Amino acid sequence: MSSKSNGKRGKKKLRPGSTREAFQNRVQPQQRVKLDSDEERDPGLMLGPETRAAEAVTVMWVLSTLGTLVSLLGALLFSIVDAARETTEEAVDMLHMLPQWFIMVGAITGLCGLLANFLTTALRNHQAPFVVKLISGMLCGLGLAVGLFVK
Repeated sequence: MSSKSNGKRGKKKLRPGSTREAFQNRVQPQQRVKLDSDEERDPGLMLGPETRAAEAVTVMWVLSTLGTLVSLLGALLFSIVDAARETTEEAVDMLHMLPQWFIMVGAITGLCGLLANFLTTALRNHQAPFVVKLISGMLCGLGLAVGLFVK
């Protein structure tokens, strides 16, 4: 054996701050057995556990409200674009049909949002703030009303 190989036996000295040293010095987390009573959420953020049905209805409520808002904004945008086009003929094209399509989608999501708003109020243990429910109800009601009473 050469003299070089004799001096390098054993653990290799690591430079301070190297990634290998940081990996070797890292404390390995202890494995913990989860119990059914353990919560996956931070208890400071949640007031209490909700049922799966309440969470599902809440997700449906929020998505329906956002869908109604986007549909109303899309109908407004495409109505403005269609009015600015200045076509004199009554051609049925996609740009002319888009506002009606957005209004129809807004009416459907508005109805779903209103139903989910009432179901969320009935199923949740901890209610959403009153202003959030009010604005959601007004948006969904507006989407439904525009869908029923416009053209």
